[in-house]
Amino acid sequence: MESAKDPGEEGFVTELTNHQTAMLAFIRSLMPGSSGARDLLQEVNVILWQKRAQFEPGSSFKAWSFQVVRYHLMNHRRRLASKGWLVFDDDLVERISPALEADPDELEARHQALRQCLERLRPKDRALLEHRYASGAPLSEYAASIKRSTGTLKATLFNLRRTLRTCVERRFQDQGLPLP
Repeated sequence: MESAKDPGEEGFVTELTNHQTAMLAFIRSLMPGSSGARDLLQEVNVILWQKRAQFEPGSSFKAWSFQVVRYHLMNHRRRLASKGWLVFDDDLVERISPALEADPDELEARHQALRQCLERLRPKDRALLEHRYASGAPLSEYAASIKRSTGTLKATLFNLRRTLRTCVERRFQDQGLPLP
C-alpha cells in the first residue's frame, strides 16, 4: 500500500525547482570563473533536501535557501583556499551577496533580453562570445584558428560586451523595467 505524498514535501520540491536558476546565478556570482557551479548547485540541492524540515512554510524560501547556499560556498571556498586557490574573502562575499540575490522573474527578464540581443549579433561575433564564455579553451587557441591576434579578439570582446549591455539596457527601458 502506497502512502500519500506529504503536501509539504510537494510544496518544497516546487519551491526548490522554481529557484534553481536564481541559485545557479547566485553561485556563479560568488564563484566567478568556477566551472563547477552546477556541481555546487547539486550539492546545495542535497543539503536543502536534507534540511527541508527546517524550512518554515509561508516564509521566504529564497532567503532561506540562499543562506544555505552562502554557507556551503563559504565552506567550499575555505577548502579551495587550503589547497592554495585564490578565493574571495568571506567578508567581501557577505557584503556583496545581498545585492546579488535577484528576483527570479527579473533574472528571467535579463536572460530573455540578453538572448534577444545575442540574436542580433553577427554569427562570427556570437561564435567568439560562445568560445570565450562556454568552451573553456584559451582565447589564443581560438585566435590562431581564425587567424586573428589575441589582442584584436580581446578588443572585439570588449566592444561586444559594451554593445550587449547597451542593448539589454535599452530593452529594459522599453519594457519599463529597472536597469540591471
